[in-house]
Amino acid sequence: MEFSSCSVKELVAYTARDVHPPLYYMIVRFVTLLFKGLGLTNFGGGGIVPVETVAKIVSIIPFILLIIYALTNIRKNFGWLTAGLFSFAVVTMPGLPEYTTEIRMYSWAIFFVTATLLHGFNLVRSMARGIASAKEDGKAGNGGRLWDVVNGAAMFFYAVCASYTHYYAAVAIGAIYFMIFVWMLKAFVMNMKARRKDAKEDLKADGTSSAKRGVYNFRPLAVVVITANLVIAAYIPWASALLSQVNAVSNNYWIQPVGLHTLGSCAKYMFSGYFVNPKIAAASAVILVLLIAIIFVTVVLELLKVKKGPTAYSYVAFWVLPMLVFVGLLASVIIRPVFVNRYMVPAFGAFWLAVSIAIGNIFASISFKGVKEKITAITAILLSLAMLVVGIVDFRAFIGNEKYRIVNMVKTAELFEGLDEDTIIISNFDHVQALLSYYLNENGIAGAYRGDTPAPYSIYLYKAEAEPLIKENVPGLYSIEDSADIYNYLEAGKKVLFLGSFNSREVLLEEWKNDYGITYENKGSYLMERYWFDVFELAIQ
Repeated sequence: MEFSSCSVKELVAYTARDVHPPLYYMIVRFVTLLFKGLGLTNFGGGGIVPVETVAKIVSIIPFILLIIYALTNIRKNFGWLTAGLFSFAVVTMPGLPEYTTEIRMYSWAIFFVTATLLHGFNLVRSMARGIASAKEDGKAGNGGRLWDVVNGAAMFFYAVCASYTHYYAAVAIGAIYFMIFVWMLKAFVMNMKARRKDAKEDLKADGTSSAKRGVYNFRPLAVVVITANLVIAAYIPWASALLSQVNAVSNNYWIQPVGLHTLGSCAKYMFSGYFVNPKIAAASAVILVLLIAIIFVTVVLELLKVKKGPTAYSYVAFWVLPMLVFVGLLASVIIRPVFVNRYMVPAFGAFWLAVSIAIGNIFASISFKGVKEKITAITAILLSLAMLVVGIVDFRAFIGNEKYRIVNMVKTAELFEGLDEDTIIISNFDHVQALLSYYLNENGIAGAYRGDTPAPYSIYLYKAEAEPLIKENVPGLYSIEDSADIYNYLEAGKKVLFLGSFNSREVLLEEWKNDYGITYENKGSYLMERYWFDVFELAIQ
């Protein structure tokens, strides 16, 4: 929120020192300025819609755009079932509902990556259209001469946007370009070999060398190569910032080491439904994994047999996520741990699109004749039902959690309203410290208290310093180095509150009591966004 309150030049400079690219913050800034221009919200408070709500609306927009693509592009090319199943899955499957309202860039990363993939598929179709036109007139006809600039431009645009939104979205884009290029190149080479074979057969028969087979339109393949290079060129301005961030991360980063357990954790994150009973949640994950594995095997077998059609699209989309995970784990081994479960999210749209295409393809020609056909049909039906159950449970749980969060956030807001500016507020967690200042000091929007003007509220971090980048953007952040300082504030008649996080809060309270006889009264537990803390009012005996 602080970055989005800056000018574009400032936020680019700030994000260059952070660990994410700048586009998401630009989008939030644009939409908040739009709402402000319409008189619906103000930076720094006021207006009809709180600025945080505007930022949550920004996170919803990509899902709306994905559903629009489902009703148009996906429905046209893969049918209503695939479109409907994808629309349902991309919003409700485990790991996804929370990003409909979370103020983060992941929903935009999902949209940009999925849109890149869909327009890449359109280029594949443009390449294949050259065959039909060639068969009609014996040469690459009008359809075969098209460069398909529209889909090429769209693929380039979305690829650049994804790469400037999240680094793992950039990895997903690399996977998409690689898969699309290999697919088109293989199809083109195989078609040319077939044409040469046809020409030889014709020559043996009647002395001529006219080929019967149509030729693939090579121009969409060229478009993929050209746009891939343009995407790389478009990323050059950010290259120095990326290298600087890689260097900073390689020296120090918060992510824990990865290993074989990471794969299990990834599967749990992706497939474990939000069931109250953990055994049922684990069982739902196992069922989804097994059914999807069977469907994927079916896709591979069908592809080996047919080598084209919806199966090929499903196969390509399937591989985006595994390739992203592989790169993340490889980077974690080479540099230092840089992969956590949520970094898979940019490829979730591609993954559930692959599943939806596969199920739609099976239902389009569903058969219970042979053993193989029965297994495939039953698997598709069971997977659809499992996705439906898990999705409904997950989204209902998400709604329940949001309502619970609202109730507790209102309670926290009431606590804040009762605080005097002279109150000494202490925290032992830097994230809570920053959020406290954001909400207490006029939401921290548009630098209301930047510069020489002091912030109304001061929040102290015990025996630690706030991150430099956060300290520059969020006002009122200070440090308190010793429990003697707490005692001095109390002796001077100041009201002192300790907002303690984690189990270490009890250790600190005991330490202060032993050192200076500082007592405390627990005023209750409070929630601020995602963080819980207990509020203790301190006193001296």
